[in-house]
Amino acid sequence: MSEPGNNCSNPRPHNPLEERMFGVYDDHDLDEMPGATHWPEVLPVESAAQWEELRAWVEQLQERFSQLDHHVVPRCWWRHNEHVEALSALRDHERSSFAATAPATAPVEWFRALRDVTALLRSWTGDLSCGATHQDSPTCTSPLAVTEWERFVQADVERRNAQEVDRSSAFSGDEA
Repeated sequence: MSEPGNNCSNPRPHNPLEERMFGVYDDHDLDEMPGATHWPEVLPVESAAQWEELRAWVEQLQERFSQLDHHVVPRCWWRHNEHVEALSALRDHERSSFAATAPATAPVEWFRALRDVTALLRSWTGDLSCGATHQDSPTCTSPLAVTEWERFVQADVERRNAQEVDRSSAFSGDEA
């Protein structure tokens, strides 16, 4: 990586606003740009750094966009997986949208994503019981009944087999 503002190896001029928004890294080489974060695949040795990076980005995002208040991003957002994954996706979208190699229209797409994700977060936050302190969401899912699942899968297989037989019969009947 080159120093910020060193235009010898980076054709993109130094931009202090971008540094504040996205950190300092040269994004002219896509191999160096981080890919999307898929939280179920984050390795234990990477998790602390991933959490710190996401926290810093969320705090900066809230500073930049005042409408992202506690009604959209609760104080305990990191304890709600849907918030973590949506915010991570938005961060990853922003990185690629403002990369040196991104088309000029990409930032507008990011703002559309910001609008859409904000609506999701506001809805999800409204469903939470969190106020000044975190409250675990009540889980309304019940364990899957294995026999019920097996019957469903078997019925689906049988239905698909019957459809295949019907299609085969229709084709062979057309040839006669």
